Amino acid sequence: MNFLLYAICTLIWGSTWLVITFQVDSASPIASVFWRFTLGAVLLLGYCLLTKKKLSYDKSDHLTFLTMGIFMFSVNYMLVYWSETMVSSGIAAICFTVIVPYNMIGMRLFFKKPITPKVIAGSMLGGAGIVLIFINEILGLHANERTIMGLVIGLVATLSASAGNMLSQKSYRKSIPVVVSNTWGMLYGSAFTLLVGLVLQHSFAIPLTTKYLSSLLYLSLFGSVFAFGAYLSLAGRIGAERAAYSGVISPVIALTLSSMYEDFKWTPYIITGVALCLLGNILTLYSPKSTKLAG
Repeated sequence: MNFLLYAICTLIWGSTWLVITFQVDSASPIASVFWRFTLGAVLLLGYCLLTKKKLSYDKSDHLTFLTMGIFMFSVNYMLVYWSETMVSSGIAAICFTVIVPYNMIGMRLFFKKPITPKVIAGSMLGGAGIVLIFINEILGLHANERTIMGLVIGLVATLSASAGNMLSQKSYRKSIPVVVSNTWGMLYGSAFTLLVGLVLQHSFAIPLTTKYLSSLLYLSLFGSVFAFGAYLSLAGRIGAERAAYSGVISPVIALTLSSMYEDFKWTPYIITGVALCLLGNILTLYSPKSTKLAG
């Protein structure tokens, strides 16, 4: 089950890098984030009502849902879009892989979970792999003010996602169903994104084209509902620090899709980097006690 959950979130999120390109030049990033998670929240709410999930919780739980939604389903994504206006998507992907050490430190600080040598080694292999994959962009990086700002924003976006991970752990440990915490989180996150857009006077109009609407549906249903559901369930089962490794392997999947649809060229550096990512992935998820992946 853990391996299945891991496969769902990595495969879907690996594909969303390509799908997001269908939107980035068509509407305000804030508008795209708002409509994506609003639609996702509506879909989840409908599921909860149909399956008669408990939706009423006390104020402390709603505070957790609110803060999780702001960090994970709003600030994180708005900053990622902003970062990609200053640096390439490859550099942004490197920034997001920092979620692995972020989550390891967070689980240690807030939940007293030890950081095992196996997880550290797997994360280092994965990080080295990502650096090799994007080595050309790293070597070609110009240290100007705009680039530095883009990197800082990308790292803050990743920190926001990690904070959302820690809050989701809090809900999971109280036995609140992931689908319920995600429903409230997306509702609150969308409301916060709407508030930010209104304050900044952004337009929430989106193009009513097949390309944009189909990408919006995919990102909302698969990228938000299914992928986040699988990821947070996995984080609850094996810990956020190990589940975060999906953020390392997803860019590798994105590169594979790019080679198929965007004429991306493989190099020896990239092939080596992919191999290191896969090795790090196996090392992080392998459990010697049960002699099976993510057991």
